[in-house]
Amino acid sequence: MAEQLAAARARQEPETEPEPAVVLGEALRDLAAEWGEVLAVAWNGPHGRDVRLAARAGAHAALAAIATWLAAVTLCVTVWLVSAPNTSGISGPLRVGGQLWLLSHHAALDVPAGRIALAPLGFTALVVLALWQTAVAPIARPAQLAYTAFGAATGYCLVAALVAAGAATSDVRPDTAQAVLFAVLFGALVPTAARWRRIAGFCDLPDWASTAARAGAAAGAVLVGGGALTLAGTMVAHLPEPGWPRGIADAVGMFLLSLAVLPNALAWSASYVLGPGFAVGTGTGVSVLSAKVGALPVFPMLGALPRDGSRLHPYSLAFLGLPVAAGAVLALVVRRAGERPLGERVRALSAGAVVVALLSGLVAALSGGPLAGGRMATLGPSGWRTAVAAFVLLGATAAIVVLTPSLGPAVRGLPRPSVGRMAEAAAALRPRRRVTAEPEAEFFTAEPEATPQVEPASEPETELETELETALEVSLDDAAEDTAAEEAVEEEAEADPEPAEPEHQPEPEPEHQPSEEQN
Repeated sequence: MAEQLAAARARQEPETEPEPAVVLGEALRDLAAEWGEVLAVAWNGPHGRDVRLAARAGAHAALAAIATWLAAVTLCVTVWLVSAPNTSGISGPLRVGGQLWLLSHHAALDVPAGRIALAPLGFTALVVLALWQTAVAPIARPAQLAYTAFGAATGYCLVAALVAAGAATSDVRPDTAQAVLFAVLFGALVPTAARWRRIAGFCDLPDWASTAARAGAAAGAVLVGGGALTLAGTMVAHLPEPGWPRGIADAVGMFLLSLAVLPNALAWSASYVLGPGFAVGTGTGVSVLSAKVGALPVFPMLGALPRDGSRLHPYSLAFLGLPVAAGAVLALVVRRAGERPLGERVRALSAGAVVVALLSGLVAALSGGPLAGGRMATLGPSGWRTAVAAFVLLGATAAIVVLTPSLGPAVRGLPRPSVGRMAEAAAALRPRRRVTAEPEAEFFTAEPEATPQVEPASEPETELETELETALEVSLDDAAEDTAAEEAVEEEAEADPEPAEPEHQPEPEPEHQPSEEQN
């Protein structure tokens, strides 16, 4: 009876559903418990060292992301405090710092006027330097490279997702997908590239690979230096630049902004000297061959652009000498690597040119991007055009410099050989032709014993020698005296071996031939 009464009461009482927050909390606790068990097994398992390396790399990458974000926030807060601290709360500079950090990874920001994706490469260089320093974990085998790359990418993209979520406002919305994607690429590739020495040891690269790396680095340095000189020259030629504010705080902010985009200007200048140039708006272009610019924002570095429209100056073509010089440096480094076979030099030369071209195209692509919508939707150089121009100019110049010394000894050696040596070489080839001709002449002669073999052989030799001597004397007028002296020496030397030629020829054949005719 008691059990029946309890069952009836349970049926009469309404079932209370748990709250959603309680259900979510229980699910999260269960998931955390499961992942904790998995991580514990992996941490203490046979691959525990690899998992610990991944965790260490992820922690270092996350710390690097936080450090660079704090640097961006500090910069923005400092400018805010100096310029206008009473206009808004501190949350504004914090969000602007996060937006600057995302832009340095080339993640786009959606604003009411369009889309902003112009990355300040000065801050990008700071991010790369911070990630480069995180490659401190010892690597014993190639598989650990994948573990560390995965861990670094995971830790870095988690921080990027948090920054993207905190940097969003009603007017500015970061592209979270791009932020996570570029964070994964930065977190995985930069620390891995920092271990290039270890990777080279694992791959057992040939000797020409190190030569190609040194040659590419030298050529790239020349190309960057040429771009820097071009930018500095144009900036000095157009001083004082418009766009500098009058107040100290505003001037400091403009200086910091100019410093952040200075690598962008260097990349644009390098693309200019390579030939493709860059765009400063939709339907515009600045290159060595032409310049078409329109109305530009008031910014100091934009004042250094040419102001003559599409006018072409002849001296502008001299800028193409900078990539030619870079190609010559590439070839000289390959040549100074030592006496190597021509195939290895060509491979080193090709690899170095390809590396420089790929890096030039990558930097050119990262240095540009849209700056809101409208006319400024196209800024910067074309990545693939810059890469193709760098490969063609550097590769062609380096090939000429490297391959010319290989043909040089043949070209330089033409005036040096004497006429006597050339005659000796021709005489060494002639007996092969005379072996088949002499028996035919002997069959038609009536006196085989009385015909000496030396005289008919010497007559064509003297005729060929005179023809060869006259031909070489025409091309070697500057060495006529040495030629005559060597001819006399060679004639005396040839006079002795020529009578000995019949000794080498089979003498029994003339004796048997008359015997056959007599029979």
